[in-house]
Amino acid sequence: MMGRRSCFKICSVAAALLLAPGTAVAQEWWKDSFAMEGSSPCDNNDSRVTFTDKSVDMWEVGCTLDRVQNLRGLDAVVLDMTSSDDEQSVEKRRALLLKLPDNKILRYPEYQVLQRCSELEAKTSSQP
Repeated sequence: MMGRRSCFKICSVAAALLLAPGTAVAQEWWKDSFAMEGSSPCDNNDSRVTFTDKSVDMWEVGCTLDRVQNLRGLDAVVLDMTSSDDEQSVEKRRALLLKLPDNKILRYPEYQVLQRCSELEAKTSSQP
């Protein structure tokens, strides 16, 4: 169950996005491969998630997108999906993706900050 502190953080992010100047429109920013912020490169990273226009692929779980809903006035999308795992159990899921100012995304309800795999790989290749 989500604590008050986590709820406050999520509400703070949402409020900041609502009060941001200009009108943002969700576009193709969420279609890419991501992993947990600051984690190792995406190869063999179990936090890796790949979003396409038709599917969401995670470690041992694959989902088919049933509906993508852009949130008006925000760089945010709600993904309704049907997911199945290696044991063939099927469930309906919903995720909210918020684009953060630093080109990362916040995934809810997991409350994870995800970073593009290309950025994670660039950071590790630039280190000596």
